[in-house]
Amino acid sequence: MIELKLREVKKDLSTKELKVSEYIIANTQALKNMSIQTLAKLNHVSTSTILRLCNKLGYKGFSDFKVDLIGSIPQKLSTEILQDDINLNDSLEDVNSKVQAMEKSSIDETHSIVNVNALNSAIELIIQSNKIVIFGVGSSGLVGKELEYQLIKIKKDVNCHFDPHMSRNLISTLDNNDLVIIISHSGETPDCVELLKLAEQSFVPSIAITKMGQSQISSLASIVLHTTSMEHASRLIPIRSKISQISVVNMLLTNLFIRKYDERLLQQTQNREKRKYPRNN
Repeated sequence: MIELKLREVKKDLSTKELKVSEYIIANTQALKNMSIQTLAKLNHVSTSTILRLCNKLGYKGFSDFKVDLIGSIPQKLSTEILQDDINLNDSLEDVNSKVQAMEKSSIDETHSIVNVNALNSAIELIIQSNKIVIFGVGSSGLVGKELEYQLIKIKKDVNCHFDPHMSRNLISTLDNNDLVIIISHSGETPDCVELLKLAEQSFVPSIAITKMGQSQISSLASIVLHTTSMEHASRLIPIRSKISQISVVNMLLTNLFIRKYDERLLQQTQNREKRKYPRNN
């Protein structure tokens, strides 16, 4: 699909844009983990050249282009494949090596698609919110619990429950000074969709951490933070999606802690050091 679009607009491209388009066609697999800055550097062009190319292809920006690009890459399917390229007959060493590669590529891809403006808006929304309700199902819920635990450190009034009924009751008490954070890889989890609709009806701002591409959740949330979408639906262990979600959460939290760093957090750090390395009297 991408290659077809590039060939259709070929006659309308500048010399530099044509160079980038040819690189894209020849390096589709590598591009899924590449940032716009890296692509520009490899082709000795400016990022504005790449953005103009994306615009001529009908995309709003590089992130939208990558959503389509990654979705168009064919997935390898086999009865001998447990997930991704991990096979049932792989040795322990092979499995460990492939898991490491999957984790690394997931982190790289997540960082390459981050929307800095959306991330910054999400950070400010968390800081300004009085109450926060977090919800996710399965492993996404576990990532939500980690986010809850860390937000408590900066004294946020935050709740993350695995029970959607409890979360529904909590969201019904919120207003436009509060916040709902939904974590869902698919973007179509029924309970998550229902909770976002409830938040929208009550004019409660929301943040969605979900995979790239169109989904009910991405269309309902006030702010969307994208995670990697390269994980087959049949996977038994959500390695890529979980690592990607954790990467997004770590970016959020690290920037939050920097902006909220004060004497109280400094004291916490010093007390932790004292407990870990007690001085001899």
